Amino acid sequence: MIALAPLPHDRVADVLHLLVGAGQEIFVHPIAEMVTDRVPGVAFHAARRDGGEVVGFFKTDRDYAERHDFAPPGIPGLRGMLIGAQYQGKGYGRAVMAALPAYLAGVFPGKSAILLTVNCTNPLARHVYLAGGWRDTGALYQGGRTGPQHILQLDLGRG
Repeated sequence: MIALAPLPHDRVADVLHLLVGAGQEIFVHPIAEMVTDRVPGVAFHAARRDGGEVVGFFKTDRDYAERHDFAPPGIPGLRGMLIGAQYQGKGYGRAVMAALPAYLAGVFPGKSAILLTVNCTNPLARHVYLAGGWRDTGALYQGGRTGPQHILQLDLGRG
């Protein structure tokens, strides 16, 4: 079982053990760097398995559309998704994807969808998102630090 919950800035030490897998560093920043983000509207979240051990981390961005011209006004974003390398291959990614729709609907009441981008050269991550209910919008974001990215949307069933 996976539980998703906000991660207050004063609790970032809870996620510092999460490792970026070999070859994944071009897609996601090291956790120690991600938790320094203090942009207004960006919140941190942790994925904990039974017993409370943190296995994953992600950020939500309430003002995503203000930072990305491809996003419709008012649509939030998800960024920096990381399942620690030491926890990959154990079903935690699938469990997080299954828990995300209800969790994000609670984080963003009244919002109909949330967006994210995934690098075109990262088919494994794209597959995990698509299998988890995200859909490819068919558009590409060209402003990624490592090349073009697919724009994916998760419908939250509200709005």
